Amino acid sequence: MVKFPSDVLFEIFSRLPIKSLLKFRSVSQQWRNIIDDPHLAYMQHSRCVEEPKILLLDHHTQNEKPIDVTVTNVGVFLNADLNLVAKFSKSVTCYLEDCCNGLLCLSKSYDDRFLVLFNPLRQQVLPLPPSSASPKLRSRKYGFWFDRPKNTYNIVVVAVFLRESVDEKPCYKLRAEVYTLGTSSWRPLSRGPPCRLVGKPIFACGALHWQGPCKYNGDIGNIVSFDVRKEEFGLISPPKYDCLGYLLDLGGNLAMVDHSAMYFNRHIDIWVMKEYEKKEWVKEYKIDLKSHIERQYGHGVQVEVIGLCKLGQILLRQNENLLSYNLETGVLRNIPIPGFGLETNVLIYRGSLLSISSFH
Repeated sequence: MVKFPSDVLFEIFSRLPIKSLLKFRSVSQQWRNIIDDPHLAYMQHSRCVEEPKILLLDHHTQNEKPIDVTVTNVGVFLNADLNLVAKFSKSVTCYLEDCCNGLLCLSKSYDDRFLVLFNPLRQQVLPLPPSSASPKLRSRKYGFWFDRPKNTYNIVVVAVFLRESVDEKPCYKLRAEVYTLGTSSWRPLSRGPPCRLVGKPIFACGALHWQGPCKYNGDIGNIVSFDVRKEEFGLISPPKYDCLGYLLDLGGNLAMVDHSAMYFNRHIDIWVMKEYEKKEWVKEYKIDLKSHIERQYGHGVQVEVIGLCKLGQILLRQNENLLSYNLETGVLRNIPIPGFGLETNVLIYRGSLLSISSFH
């Protein structure tokens, strides 16, 4: 067998799909070492070799059933070829906290100090050391990111402590810690966020983002940002004062789904922050529910925007239905997935070649 230089193999392998590379590990020790090298995983992921996929995560809560992870190729919507690639067999229920470069960060339900990383394509699980925060907390919020200059994966946790107050009103204290994959412990940050965090984090433009608490009238409050380089929290104003909705990753940009007009005018607006440094929002898309979605699913339908699954196509969720919506034509297509239910987590997913076993 001809032995190619390592740099040549890196270039070739970085252009191949993960499924093929995992098979090639058995060819030779040289190939195995290169395929398991974290640098190749980064090259392969940054070149977007993998088709975007729909990742479905079912949380079983009875009879200690395993967590099922199904990855479905969304390159062709009409055929929706299902491919069960991993079954995370744990005897406890876990919840998805965040996803970064194809790695899932899951917390255990009985004590969310305990985290595991999971690579569905490698079928690898890595338990992480628990944060030092007391288990007797109001809540925890996690964020997961990759620091390219330092070549490290990191997790931030914001712990909410409920303190007694003299006026009998709830008083919160927020603490933040950061964990770097491969180390043995969490390190505290000098300052936590300015307010409590709501929902799942969105990573865009070098920062993690959460929604802040809603205002008294139900309108969205400020967005909380966490600059991962400076390790500092900040605040960003929402698109408009009466915005109702949630944050979204739209092609790497920070976006907000605004459904304040859904109940009367029957449409959803999607605002995008294209120039992050200026913190300016642009109303990029309008999804007309009345003309397209209600025609098929009836009046009063509730729709959740999942994300941009390919150019010009947005993935929507309507109860137990997954839909693709063409932003130009307004054409709506159903994505038939057997067993998809109300408790199923859905996200747009690109797989990872990274072997997390090397971080033990």
